[in-house]
Amino acid sequence: MSKENDNENGISASPQPTSAEGPLGNKKIVDAEPEELVQALRHVVNPESNGVHSSTSEKRRASENGDILDQTNSAENAREPEAKSGYKNPFHLFADVFYGVLIAPRQTLAILADRAKFPPTFANLLLTFALVLFSVGLPAAMKASGNASAPEESVLKSISFAFGNLFNWSILSLILYYLSIGLRPNRLTLGNAFIVTGWAFLPFSFFAPVACFKLALGNGFIFFACLPAIWFLFLQWTAFQTALRVSNFKLLLIALVVPPVLCLVYIFWIGLAAFSLLSQLIAHLS
Repeated sequence: MSKENDNENGISASPQPTSAEGPLGNKKIVDAEPEELVQALRHVVNPESNGVHSSTSEKRRASENGDILDQTNSAENAREPEAKSGYKNPFHLFADVFYGVLIAPRQTLAILADRAKFPPTFANLLLTFALVLFSVGLPAAMKASGNASAPEESVLKSISFAFGNLFNWSILSLILYYLSIGLRPNRLTLGNAFIVTGWAFLPFSFFAPVACFKLALGNGFIFFACLPAIWFLFLQWTAFQTALRVSNFKLLLIALVVPPVLCLVYIFWIGLAAFSLLSQLIAHLS
């Protein structure tokens, strides 16, 4: 009856908001947080501005969360280069790789051939070049000071020895790089090829200390002088095996087959060039 009287007097009964429609939802007042009580009070006082206020508060919270995430990501990105390299001083890296090649050559060379573990950056390539230059520079300096009667000839021999070994380093790196194209599913980078073959020149740095005992060793000096060269060949063999990820037998077959093929290719192109030159000379003279 009361509802009918109200409708007749022109008063429409507005539906009361249930607990689920309000800001508190199904919570009791004693279980609500202070911020939820403030929002409930604003909802009662000014229901129209509640949606605007809630959206504004949500945007503010989202922006605060976004700022926190940005700060966290920036901090992680700042720590990422240090975590990847783990070395702030390049000399510490040089010392660790030097020690690793001496103690555990196979594991160390496998890391040097892996682009993910040892990226071919400019700093890493520079360290490798410094190692090769130091290793071949000591024997070259010994050759320069070996003959006092003809110093010009000694200097020329030392320079040719240093540049010859640098050329051999480049040839070995290129051979390893092109062999990896056909033998590895993931191609070895050219930088890692230079790095892993360059660190195999480490034994040459011990030739100078061995030469200091030349007079004391007498005839046995030849044996000890050959040890750095044998060690160099072993490290190069290990570098090729770990970089190409092949067995010793397969690498032996490659070593037996590839050089004759390269020699035949070289002889073919040299012969073709010589034949073309001779034919042009004969045509010009006739």
